[in-house]
Amino acid sequence: MDPPPDRLLACLRARLGAGVDFATPPAPLSGGFDTTILAFCLQGAPGDWAGPLVVRVMTRGDSGPRVLREAAVHGALVKAGFPAPRILMAEADVGPLGGPFLVMQRLPGETMWSAAARSRSPAAFMAMPRRLAELHAALHRLSGEALREQARAHDLDLTTMSVEADVQRLGRRIERESLSGLRAGARWLLQNRPAPAQAEVICHGDFHPLNVMMHGEHLSGVIDWSQAILAEPAFDVAATRVILRFPNLGEPAWARAPLLAARRWIVRRYTSAYRAARPFNSRNLPYFEAMRVLHALAVAGVTPASPRDPWNVPQVLAALYRHFERVSGVRVRIGSAIFRGPFPLCSRRAY
Repeated sequence: MDPPPDRLLACLRARLGAGVDFATPPAPLSGGFDTTILAFCLQGAPGDWAGPLVVRVMTRGDSGPRVLREAAVHGALVKAGFPAPRILMAEADVGPLGGPFLVMQRLPGETMWSAAARSRSPAAFMAMPRRLAELHAALHRLSGEALREQARAHDLDLTTMSVEADVQRLGRRIERESLSGLRAGARWLLQNRPAPAQAEVICHGDFHPLNVMMHGEHLSGVIDWSQAILAEPAFDVAATRVILRFPNLGEPAWARAPLLAARRWIVRRYTSAYRAARPFNSRNLPYFEAMRVLHALAVAGVTPASPRDPWNVPQVLAALYRHFERVSGVRVRIGSAIFRGPFPLCSRRAY
């Protein structure tokens, strides 16, 4: 539910002074799986507050640590000069708006995906994997110490921003939602956590063309850092590979085979461009892909099946099951499917 504009304005006046008012009242924006996103502009506001703004209100009242974590991530990125919106206000208390919230600058332009689609140019789509990879490599050149410093400044426990913590959160979600057919997958992730192959960097966790903003031909910035953690680069590359390859795009049945071939090309092109831009150790890539696949299945398990859903459609679920089982040798299912235990390990793909 959208927070009442008067409550948002009261919060802003408490921070900026009684002379602040809306120049453009809050209006809903699309996106945000578990947040309400509103765009607005202020009049009588100082400095960074004078331009277009966004408020993201969390739907879960226990998301206060997540809000502070995002504030720390954005602070580290802005300080390092990486293109990301500046967070102007982070409130972990549910009282003011009914949920923890963030107020940040709104980046101009449109997503990389929508810009390519609007251009209707094959060249724009062909260039997208390379541009995405080069930007991703630029992110991973940032030292993880920048985020550690910001985490300490926000009094955050650094252990909550690790791969181990992410695996545990996924396991708790599977238990909380009673997704019994995924429990063995969660156990496999816990028991097979690999030793890092590279130093930790800032990882976005959900890096794909819908989270990269373009203003004309120029990069505007990267948004949606809610899943950011400190991890080796393979964690982030794996997530992007899964997102580029598997989600449902609502295509008709006849288009699935050619689209699958195109997606595989995009994944290969993205991966090779990333390797060309930055040294990359892919030893742990299969594990991190399995981790991201299980995350997608957990989301599908609590989402009603729909032709427009990115994960909970039969052909996508079948592909996700196969991929997890190929890496782990463990059978997973959502719904009423019953797990029958691990079966002989399949051959792992070469990356």
